[in-house]
Amino acid sequence: MAVRAALGASRSQLVRQLLIESGLLVLVGGILAVLFSLWSLDAIIALSPRNVPRFHETRIDFVALAFTAGIAALAGVLIGLWPALRISRVGSLSLELHQGAGRAVSEGTSRQRIRAVLVVAQMALALILLAAAGLTLKSFWRAQNAPLGFDPHGVLTMNLSLPKARYPTDESIAAFNAQLIRRLSALPGVSVAAIGANIPFDDAEWDSYVHITGTPEPEHGKEPSAEINIVSPDYFRVLGMPILRGRAFGSQDTYTGPHGTQSRDGFAGIARGVIVDESLVRKFFLGKDPIGQQIDDNQSPKEKHGPPLTVVGVVARTRNEAPGENNVEKFNFPQMYLCSAQCPQDENTLLIRVAQGNPFALVSAIKHEVQALDPDQPVASISTMETNIATSLAARRLIMTLLATFAVLALILASVGLYGVMALTVTQRTRELGIRMALGAARSDVFRLVLNHGAFLISIGIVLGLLGAIAASHALQAVLYGVGALDLPAFAMAIVGLAFIGLFACFLPARRATRVDPVVALRSE
Repeated sequence: MAVRAALGASRSQLVRQLLIESGLLVLVGGILAVLFSLWSLDAIIALSPRNVPRFHETRIDFVALAFTAGIAALAGVLIGLWPALRISRVGSLSLELHQGAGRAVSEGTSRQRIRAVLVVAQMALALILLAAAGLTLKSFWRAQNAPLGFDPHGVLTMNLSLPKARYPTDESIAAFNAQLIRRLSALPGVSVAAIGANIPFDDAEWDSYVHITGTPEPEHGKEPSAEINIVSPDYFRVLGMPILRGRAFGSQDTYTGPHGTQSRDGFAGIARGVIVDESLVRKFFLGKDPIGQQIDDNQSPKEKHGPPLTVVGVVARTRNEAPGENNVEKFNFPQMYLCSAQCPQDENTLLIRVAQGNPFALVSAIKHEVQALDPDQPVASISTMETNIATSLAARRLIMTLLATFAVLALILASVGLYGVMALTVTQRTRELGIRMALGAARSDVFRLVLNHGAFLISIGIVLGLLGAIAASHALQAVLYGVGALDLPAFAMAIVGLAFIGLFACFLPARRATRVDPVVALRSE
C-alpha cells in the first residue's frame, strides 16, 4: 500500500482497492455457497422427516438469495474495512514505506496475535461442532440398533378406515375384520395376517387408567396408566412376539355382543381378556403370577363403565415409537393388548408378514381382497414396518447429518486458517530462521520450532473448544439417546481428529521452513 501511495495513489483509491479485493473474494465465495446449497437442498429434504408440515416445499427463492447476497456484502465490507481504517490513520504513507521492512520483521506483537486469536477461535468452534456431531452420531446408532422387542423384517403395513355410514355397529366392524384377515391369510406368499390399532411406530398414543382388582385405590392425580394396543389374535405371530406366559388370543376371545357397552368406541363383551407385557407385570404385580388376575382399565377410577380385564398372557416389552424423542418416560410405559374381536375399531392397520421376497409385491393382491369385500373401501399409507421405523428416526438422522456437515466445514475452515497463519509466519520469520540455521540449528530443530508453534495454537483451541463442547452437549441432551452429555469416546475422537488435521495443516509450512537457504534468508528484508 505504501508503495502504491508513493507512486501517486490517494487514500480513497487505496481504500477502494481494498474493498474491491475483499468484495471479489466474498463474491466468489457467495457464488460457491449458492451452488453448494442448491446441490445439498435435495439431500437435506430427502433426509428430513416426512411429518414436518411443508418442509418438502423448501426452495431457494429470491428471499434466500437476497439474504445470502446481503450477508456476503456485509462480510466483504467488514473484511476490507479494517485495513482501510488502518490506512486512514497512518500519518505518512511514505514513512510507512520507509519503515516497512523493520515492521515486517517485528510485526509479531499485535497483528500476529490477532491472527492467532482468530485461528484459536476457529479451532475451538470446530471442536464444538465435531463433539456435537460425534454425540449425535453415536446417539443415532444406538437408537437405530435399540432392541424393539419384535421382528419388523418382511412386514407390510397399510391403514384401513371403515366409514360409519357403511359400518355403523361393532358387529359389522368385527365381521369385516374377521373376513378380511381370513382372505388375506389365504393369499399365496402371505405367512400370516393381522390387524392392530396403535401399533408400533404409527404415531398414535392410547393410554388408560390401570388398577389391579383387589388392591387399594390410588390417590387422585396419581393413577397409574398403561398404553393400549387393540390387536387380532395373530398379531403376535406377525411381529414375531412369543407368548412368555399364558396364551395368545383365541376363539374364546370373540365378539359377544354389545352388553356392557355404551358406544361403538367402548369395549364390548362381558369376559374380556388382556395380554400384558413384562414391564406391567413387574410394575403392578410385584412378583405375583399375573395369569387370571383382573385389571380395571377405565380412564379414571370414577368412570367405571365395563367389566374388568382378565390377564390371559404375557409378552416381552416392545417399543411403540422412536426411542429418545421426547419419550423418556414412555420407554418404560407398560403395554396392554386387547383383542380386536372384543373391541372392534373402525380405524386399523393391516399387518401382513410375507413368506419371502419383496412385501410390496403383494400390494395389488391385498387391495383386490379388500375390494372384494367392499368395492368402495380404500387402503392408505402402504409401507413396511422397517420403513416406519426408519421414518421415526428421520428427525434424528437430519440433526446428525447437519451437525456432521457443519463440523466438516468448520474443520476445513479451521485447517485452512491455521495453514495460512503458519505459512505467513514462516514467510515473516524467514530471516530469523536463516540466522538460527547459520548459528548451527539443524533442519529438524527448525521443523520442530514451527510445528510447536502450530501445536500451541491447536492446544489452546482444544482447551477452549472442550469447554464449549461440554456446554453444548448439555444443550443436546434432550435429543440424545443412550449417550451421556460427557461421553468420553465421542469427545476423545473429536479431539484426536482436530489435532490430527491441525498438525497436518502445520506440516507443509514447517517442511517449507526447513528448506530455507541461510544465505538467501540473511539477505531478505
